[in-house]
Amino acid sequence: MIGTMIEWYDFFLFALCASIVFPHVFFPNDNPATSAIQSFAVLGVAYIARPLGAAVFGHYGDKLGRKKSLVTTLLLMGIATLGIGLLPGYERIGIVAPIILCAFRLCQGFGLGGEWGGAALLAVEHAPEGKRGYYGLFPQVGNPLGFFLSNAVLQIILLIVGREAFVEYGWRIAFLIGGAFIVLGLYVRLRIMDSQVFLNAKDREKESGAHSFPIGLLFRKHWKVLVLSILMQAPFAVGAYALNSYYGNYVTNMMDKPTSWVLISGMTGALLAIPAYFGFSILSDRIGRKPVYAIGSIGWMVIAVPFYFLVSTGTLAGVIVAVALGWMIGHAACFSVQSSYLSELFPTEVRYSGVSMSYQLAAVIFGAPAAAVAAALYAETGTVYSISIYVIVACLLGLLALSRLKETFRSSLDSATEDDLLLPSSGTR
Repeated sequence: MIGTMIEWYDFFLFALCASIVFPHVFFPNDNPATSAIQSFAVLGVAYIARPLGAAVFGHYGDKLGRKKSLVTTLLLMGIATLGIGLLPGYERIGIVAPIILCAFRLCQGFGLGGEWGGAALLAVEHAPEGKRGYYGLFPQVGNPLGFFLSNAVLQIILLIVGREAFVEYGWRIAFLIGGAFIVLGLYVRLRIMDSQVFLNAKDREKESGAHSFPIGLLFRKHWKVLVLSILMQAPFAVGAYALNSYYGNYVTNMMDKPTSWVLISGMTGALLAIPAYFGFSILSDRIGRKPVYAIGSIGWMVIAVPFYFLVSTGTLAGVIVAVALGWMIGHAACFSVQSSYLSELFPTEVRYSGVSMSYQLAAVIFGAPAAAVAAALYAETGTVYSISIYVIVACLLGLLALSRLKETFRSSLDSATEDDLLLPSSGTR
C-alpha cells in the first residue's frame, strides 16, 4: 500500500500540475490553449511507456523475482519525480526544459507499468488461505490515497505561499516531497521477501532444466485469458475516465464552475471509496471475484446517466454526490478485486507479466482515449448523455468478457492452465 501510494502520488501530481502549472513554466505561449495542449501531450506520453514497463518488469519479475522489479520501479519513479522538482523552466534553459520533462514523464510511465502488477501479486501471493481478496486490497488502496495526497499537498502549498509563488516555485516542493518518499518506500520493499509460491515455481523450473521466457510464454499459451481479462476491464477504464475524470472539464469549461469544485469532489470521492474497497474485497473472499467485479461493472452502467444528471444540476452538492457514487460503486467494486482476480487468472510462471500487461493494455486501449472520446461525443452531439451511452456500451463489452472467465477465489496459485480459467462457450457460470 505504501509503495503504490507513493507511485500514484507521483503519477497524479504530474497530471495535476500539467493542468495548472506546466503550461506557464515549461510551455509559455501567447496562446494559452496551445500551452495547455502541449502540456497535456507530455502528460499522455506516459501511456506509451506503461505497456513497455509492464512487458520489461513483468518478464524479469517472473524470471528473477518480484522484489527486484518492485525496488527498481520505485527507484525509477522516485528519481524521475525528484528530477522534475529540480528541472529549470523554459525561461532558463529553453526548449531543453520540456524535452527533459517529457523524458522524466516517460520514466514515470515506464515505472508505473511494472509497479502495479508486482505490488498486487506480491500481496496476493503472500496471502493466507481464503484471504487473497483482502490482502490484494492494500496495493489498491494506494490509488485513492495517492490521489488524495497529491491534491492535499498542492492545496496546502497553495494556501501557504499564494498563487503567484506557487506557480514560480511552490509546486516544486510537492515533487521534492515525492522524491523524498522513496526512502520510506525502499525501507519497506527491501524488507519484503519473494513469496513461497514464486520460489516453488523457480524450484520446479530448475528441476526440469527448462529456461523460461515469461513474456513469450504469456502470449503463446495464455493469450485467450489475457485478451478476455483486458476486455473485462473496459467498464472500469472507460467509467473512471469518461465519468470520474472528464467531468472536471465539463464542470469548469462548459458549466463555468470553480476549479475548487473538481478538487473537493475528487478528494471526497477518493476518501469515501476506501471503506467501500474494504467491504468489496472482503465480500469477494466469501462469494467470489466475478460477482463483485460484475457489481462494479453494472454499477458503472447504472450510474452513467444519473452521474451527469447530478453534475448538470450546477450545484457543488450534486457534483460531490455524482463523483462519490462513481468512486464508491463502480471504482471500488472493480478496482478492489482487480489485484486478486487478475493474479488468480495467470499461473505463477507468467503471473507478473500477465497481470501487468492485462492492466496496462486495458488502460491504454480503453482508459487513455476515454476522456478525448467523451469530449468529442459532447462536441458532436451537444448532450453530455452521449457520454453516458459510451460508458454503457463499454460496460456491456466488459460483462460479456467477464462471463467467459471462471471463478477463481478458491483456486490454487501454484498451477493453472488456460482450460482451468476459461468457461466453455455455452457456460454461464
